[in-house]
Amino acid sequence: MRLASDSHHYIVLSYLHAWLEEQALSQAKGILLDYGCGGQPYRALFEPKITKYIGADVAAAAGTKIDIRVEPDQPLPLSSESVDTILSTQTLEHVPDFNFYLAECQRLARPGGVLILTAPMQWRHHEAPHDYWRFTRYGIRECLSRHGFEAGSIMACGGVYALIGQIFLNHLVEHGIRRKFLIRTVNRVALRLDRMCQDQEDTLLWMCVATRKSGQRVQSQWSGDSRRLP
Repeated sequence: MRLASDSHHYIVLSYLHAWLEEQALSQAKGILLDYGCGGQPYRALFEPKITKYIGADVAAAAGTKIDIRVEPDQPLPLSSESVDTILSTQTLEHVPDFNFYLAECQRLARPGGVLILTAPMQWRHHEAPHDYWRFTRYGIRECLSRHGFEAGSIMACGGVYALIGQIFLNHLVEHGIRRKFLIRTVNRVALRLDRMCQDQEDTLLWMCVATRKSGQRVQSQWSGDSRRLP
């Protein structure tokens, strides 16, 4: 995935894309559910590693087609333990009841299946008013454990200087300042400082791959016919 160095999201996406390619991609397998797929930015990355892609969201983004339209607080029309991989990137903060969402992830994932999850610790309001939550590293681990997932390493998406640079750029763009030279300079300086002076107690996002624990019974919430889905 190529990134433009004059993009105001270059800082966060450079860390996120590197983690997806180097850490998460190798864990993907079988049927993948992109749960909150948005514009499906990572479909092309994961499709060579899986047997089937299912995109689910409350509405289709421009230029995309979804397989399942999500109804808030309603189970997806898929059988329990029917997917091998769930991809959830910057979705959890937009779900009013994230416990229901994670319970659905637990229901849908086969034992030993994986949940590839990224969620913000610090980010300005976005997609308002549907922006509800922020998470700490320990909150992510606790939420996943409560819903039958064992989180491996929970990695920070950059540290203090990545956070400062991204906050500054988001502020500039929000106020109509989009000078490419300025954006490129902030990107370059922030990333250099972030790698020189590592402090990941403050970060933009948390990124982790969690495994669905075996030996847990999950109550089926869907009684329809999932064979109708593509």
